[in-house]
Amino acid sequence: MLNKHHWVSYPSIMNVETNGDGDIPVHNVDLDGATDRSISYTVITSIADLTGKDPENLEPLWDSVDTDALDSFVAHECDFSTPYRLAFEYEGYTVEVISGQRLQFTPNTEAFSSPTV
Repeated sequence: MLNKHHWVSYPSIMNVETNGDGDIPVHNVDLDGATDRSISYTVITSIADLTGKDPENLEPLWDSVDTDALDSFVAHECDFSTPYRLAFEYEGYTVEVISGQRLQFTPNTEAFSSPTV
C-alpha cells in the first residue's frame, strides 16, 4: 500500500447528472486525459473525492475487483471494436468503466432508500 503522501489527486473533471428517474446522482469522470494513471488509481482517487475519505482509509480496491486485470483490460481496450461496460461495487458505489472513455460512479440505491415505518 502506498504511503499517504504518495496519493496525489489529479484534477479531473467530474460531471454530475441524475439517473433516469432524476433522483440519484451519477458522477462521471472523463478518462481522455488520464493516460498517465492506471484505471485503478483513478477509481481510488475519485472515490476518495466522492466520499471525502483519505485513500488510505478506503477498503482495498482488490477486495472488489482484480486490479491487475482491470488495468490490463482497460489498457488494451483499443483492441475491442465493440463498446463495453465493466461494472463492480466499491465503497458504496457502483463503478462502471464505459469503453475506456469514462468512469461512472452511482451511489448504491440503499443509500437513497427511506426507512419504512
